[in-house]
Amino acid sequence: MSHTSHTATLAAQSRIGSSLILKAGIAGLVIASGALAYQAYQTLWLPFDGYGAADMSYLQQELPASLSGGDLTHFHSQGMAFEQEAPNLSWGLSAAFDRGDGVFERAFTPSVASGWRGDADGVGPIFNHNACEACHQADGRAKPPEGPDEVIEGGFVRVSIPGTGPYGEPLSPPGYGAQLGDRAIDGVKPEAKVRVNWIEEIGQFPDGETYSLRKPEFLISELAYGPLPKDTVYEMRMAPPVFGLGLLEAIPEATIQSWADPEDKNGDGISGRPNYVWDLERGGKIMGRFSWKANAFDIRQQSAIAAYKDMGINNELFLYRHDDQATNHKARQNCEPEQTACLAAHDSLDFEMRPDQLKDITTYLQLLGVVYRRNMDDPAVQKGEQLFHSIGCESCHKSVVQTGEHEISRLENQLIRPYSDLLLHDMGEGLSGRRDFEATETEWRTAPLWGIGVTETVNGHTNFLHDGRARNVQEAMLWHGGEAQQARNSYMQLTREQRQLLLNFVNNL
Repeated sequence: MSHTSHTATLAAQSRIGSSLILKAGIAGLVIASGALAYQAYQTLWLPFDGYGAADMSYLQQELPASLSGGDLTHFHSQGMAFEQEAPNLSWGLSAAFDRGDGVFERAFTPSVASGWRGDADGVGPIFNHNACEACHQADGRAKPPEGPDEVIEGGFVRVSIPGTGPYGEPLSPPGYGAQLGDRAIDGVKPEAKVRVNWIEEIGQFPDGETYSLRKPEFLISELAYGPLPKDTVYEMRMAPPVFGLGLLEAIPEATIQSWADPEDKNGDGISGRPNYVWDLERGGKIMGRFSWKANAFDIRQQSAIAAYKDMGINNELFLYRHDDQATNHKARQNCEPEQTACLAAHDSLDFEMRPDQLKDITTYLQLLGVVYRRNMDDPAVQKGEQLFHSIGCESCHKSVVQTGEHEISRLENQLIRPYSDLLLHDMGEGLSGRRDFEATETEWRTAPLWGIGVTETVNGHTNFLHDGRARNVQEAMLWHGGEAQQARNSYMQLTREQRQLLLNFVNNL
């Protein structure tokens, strides 16, 4: 063999060896990458995939009509019915749920100079309550005061004057916030003493049965920061239940838009429309779907708003206030420019609700399960359901809807029965309050009805509507006016037996 041939052979063998080493290296890299990806899947993605390992075939044995929250429906209808974690969560979501539950129940304390409890410091200086659950008791509805001798424990009185702020929000009176803070830390005066008196009005059905409706009269005294203008609008807001919110968040915006008919083109008397509110994180207008007037975009923003305005707890969305005073007033605390003692109070110099706590409390509220609809196979309940549809309640209280995409896959593609379209509807002058972004004085978001029949068991009362004026389902229906006037009139014309059938149906939701 010539020297040249031998050299070429050695070079070829070297290339083959190098190629084999390269291929082996690539194969090893692929295997290592696969192992790393699998480990990442196991530790980072799978724990938050939505489902745990439990068998959920038991749902197939239930009446489909009973599954209010799809496979997030639970079957606990006693005192803790609104606090239930959605069944069979993955361990990562379950852990986040538990952490969020702890934040939701925590009583926040005033800021202290030592900083030794930085995770809980910072309530106030002026506030309405010191814990989420203090208003959303057992995650359900708050009960309004019985009369002027009681404080408002589960809500507050909103105040506004004509005009709007730079983001389209209601304009608050000089010296006061959007809601009267009736509590404060030591050294700071509450904004006012707030009490409620109820004014009764007697009515009668065509068949002679009588009923009584009541509305609140506000007794505002001890104003600490100047008089309130004569054109101030007052409106009490009681805390609503918070279960099932993640499913409502997962309803596609296109679906909600498809229900809207602001010009009543179909001539049915119903002209629902969405509210458009300010997006606190990205700026610009966005469709609202939460709170009594659909004045909050999503659960995260609603939670941040409540923390700051109800409890005086700043967070990453409210490190500084941004509202009708924002152009000339920056404050880490929820203090008005005139509230000098509030502004001078000790500042914790940190997030009072940390970003991880806001995330956990959002996850908690997204994954609260929904109690099942009871007695759906009872012929009497079915007759009540037929009456509910025949008099037009379904026009706003949409009974069946499919959820769409969501950051938590567990909330996606669920067939749910919330009994709401999340739209604003004109409810008539009887329920007139204050404007809120694009919602007029008489417009309110359709309140979901799921779980309504368990309210008395969980919260010990049956008070409904935004201010709790209705003492039962019938009174809530009788307050319906505006777009709902026709449905109310139809209800009035039912026989006493038919009315009871309809009420029994609603109380089994």
